[in-house]
Amino acid sequence: MAWSLSQALAVLTLAAFAAVVGMAALGVWERVRTTQPVSGPVTGWLAARAAARDSALGVAWLVALVATLGSLYLSEIVHYPPCTLCWLQRIAMYPLVVVLGIGALRDDAGVRWYALPLAASGAGLALYHAVLQRVPGLQGATSCSASAPCDVMWLREFGFVSIPVMALGAFLLIAGLLLVVWSPPAAKPAAATRRRRRR
Repeated sequence: MAWSLSQALAVLTLAAFAAVVGMAALGVWERVRTTQPVSGPVTGWLAARAAARDSALGVAWLVALVATLGSLYLSEIVHYPPCTLCWLQRIAMYPLVVVLGIGALRDDAGVRWYALPLAASGAGLALYHAVLQRVPGLQGATSCSASAPCDVMWLREFGFVSIPVMALGAFLLIAGLLLVVWSPPAAKPAAATRRRRRR
């Protein structure tokens, strides 16, 4: 059971990274595209992004909930001891379940002002933790205890997905979804052209 669930969490992590890359690519494309009308699969992507904007808070809450339950499973059932950096990441993740849940229930886009700093700080901690596990020279730079060392990889799925990498994927996806909520809907090309002519 522990093996199959850790693999499932690793697959979800890879899906989170793929979603972040897709959202970033689509965001860049929207910023640099011309005012020419679009057709084909691009219109489908834009429609999917508009739909994602409406459900982004709910999806972000679901990501935070899965990450929280996954971390509790790994520490309380599989008995991987959480280190100091793991606890700091939990401090950033656990409140997101409550904050994003309330924001999703109230359909309150203003929740991003509270949730995005938590997601960004958690992502920074998770990235540092992941680097710490792979760079031997940094291993003495933490105050982690001998009973719960920060540099031990309790699991490594697909050769690189460790617990902090899982946390990084979750934090980045939550931050990406909050930025989707933040961004206004793209203006229609014809309207944008008329605005330019008026200036």
